[in-house]
Amino acid sequence: MKITVKPRRGWRRVTFRVPDETLERIEELCERYGFRLEEAIRIILLHGYVDDGVDADEEAFEKLEKEIDALEKELYELEGKWSPLKFRSYYIALDNQNLGIQLSGMIAENKRLRKVLGKEERNFSEVEKLIHYYMAFEGKD
Repeated sequence: MKITVKPRRGWRRVTFRVPDETLERIEELCERYGFRLEEAIRIILLHGYVDDGVDADEEAFEKLEKEIDALEKELYELEGKWSPLKFRSYYIALDNQNLGIQLSGMIAENKRLRKVLGKEERNFSEVEKLIHYYMAFEGKD
């Protein structure tokens, strides 16, 4: 559970994570001795009953900072590889749309010429499905 503590004046807040079993133990003690939960938590925080433990020492913070730095470096490397791919894929998608438009025009011209020449019509349904796919109309019917 998260507990957020606010000062009486100002707007700075501090958030603590309290394990559920610890909170249940505090609730049991509150019921036994007649305290409200908020009052018990206030007493625990104000009078220094919180055990800092191993997680609060400087070595742990330095280790976490090093891990964060390593992860940031890895993130920047991945971003450097991903950005050109995104750029290329965007322009390939634009090219596909342009080719779809051209192909659609050629199919319409072919149908018109076949009609003028009195020839039988051809089935372009498969090609039209591809055109719809590359024009991003698929599924928007």
